[in-house]
Amino acid sequence: MMQQCFMFIDTGNGWTPVNDSAKDIAALDSFTIDWGSDSIDEQPEPAVMSFTLRDRTGRLAGQALTLAGMKVIVQFSDQPRWQDLQPSMGGWEDLRIPIGSLHRAYSPDSPESTDSPAETMFAGTVSTGGSIEPATGGGWLLKLSATSRMSVWKRLQSQGPTDTAAKWDGAHWIGTPSARLKEMNRRASEQGAPEAQLDGLALPSSVAPCTPSDHPSQLDLLHRLTAGPRLPQWHEVYDGAASTIRPLFLADPIAVHLSNDGRLNVLTDGETRHALSAADIEASTDLSITEPLTQVVINAKRVKSDNGKLSFDDVEITMGAQNRLPPQLTAMQKSLTIDSDMLAVDDSGVVWNSGGTSNVSDTDRANIAQWLESHDLRMVPETVTFNSTRIDPARRPWLYKASPSGPFIIVKAKASALTGSDGRPAFTGPITTIGGTLSYRWRAGRPILTQAATLTVLRPLLTNRITWADLPSTLSWQQLDLHICDLSMIQIIDASTIDGKEGTQ
Repeated sequence: MMQQCFMFIDTGNGWTPVNDSAKDIAALDSFTIDWGSDSIDEQPEPAVMSFTLRDRTGRLAGQALTLAGMKVIVQFSDQPRWQDLQPSMGGWEDLRIPIGSLHRAYSPDSPESTDSPAETMFAGTVSTGGSIEPATGGGWLLKLSATSRMSVWKRLQSQGPTDTAAKWDGAHWIGTPSARLKEMNRRASEQGAPEAQLDGLALPSSVAPCTPSDHPSQLDLLHRLTAGPRLPQWHEVYDGAASTIRPLFLADPIAVHLSNDGRLNVLTDGETRHALSAADIEASTDLSITEPLTQVVINAKRVKSDNGKLSFDDVEITMGAQNRLPPQLTAMQKSLTIDSDMLAVDDSGVVWNSGGTSNVSDTDRANIAQWLESHDLRMVPETVTFNSTRIDPARRPWLYKASPSGPFIIVKAKASALTGSDGRPAFTGPITTIGGTLSYRWRAGRPILTQAATLTVLRPLLTNRITWADLPSTLSWQQLDLHICDLSMIQIIDASTIDGKEGTQ
């Protein structure tokens, strides 16, 4: 049984734990959180949580008309340390529970605590509307909803910075790409919204401004500012009481490791993630055959001049598969098209004079070609659900958040034996969640947390060719719970030495 989820609310007087009976506020009965995106060709919408509070005293129910705008945070406890336990529990010698179950007896501190081992799943503000109904056995049920803080970015649509020079002809959001991002973050911060972090993403040299009649949301502006061959998908990521908006790079390569005990794993944010067994996952045996993509098209901008006034139109930058796909898949062109404000062509003479142009490199084109190959030749289950009764959220917290999991691998599935036309696994390989529905409910007195996830394949790094001879001498092939095609995906063997030689690191 997993640890229960914890909700904190702030009605203006600081964070109060809903689950704390001593506070006499309410109890968290259930919730669902819809987050992320259904596909790689759509940017995520702000997450929405629908939740039910069981109010025994009527205190919150009586204030229901003023709950809109109330701040909400939902957490579950990670593996706590001894120092995180409450004094009322006594010393360690007084505890009669297994160490691995310690997190079930722990209630996290305030979400603002920088030292809390709790993991934040969602943070947002209560929306208008909802309902109140009498609860069986007394009290009231408050059915409310909340939206994540990223929704502020979607609401902000005011005019951007301007310039009085005649050439701009009333345009706004004028300035360098870094200045645009800084201004958007400033406006978001003023509204209590998260700031966007680039995480190493390079901005273009210049971006086109908006016409006087065009007032896109800041979320759209962020997408158009950063669109490029790394295919960033922007998600809200939670950390304690704070959150940031960060890119998930769909086209970046992921190195698959083989541990010295014969297990596949990937390294994510400094953490070794061993492959998940399909036996621990509720997944359909039906596989989604992805509609093949043959090219990625960036709709960038071209600047022109007419009587000293600047105008902008679209120019396409096309990146294809470079003959990596089987001919039958390229018979009909299918594009992933992304809109960008990147200035790619300057046909203004010397009128523009506000920064250089940008384009994609040969390396970018090669990376996209490899990503197209991986996208078209890999499959994922049609439905996947992670359940806290099978996989403990305290041990795999990244599976139970309203933000991308980052890379992981599933093995021992029936489909693991499938080999693609390129000789590589058609199923096994790095994947990530990009969206889903988190659900929390009580059943027979037990809390159950599930994540019905939307998955997408990630591109495996394929620069090294591992052979049997590269495996540690302590491993025999009988110990490897792998298929032969899996060897083509392994890039790094996690061993300090291989037959007396330095291993690949």
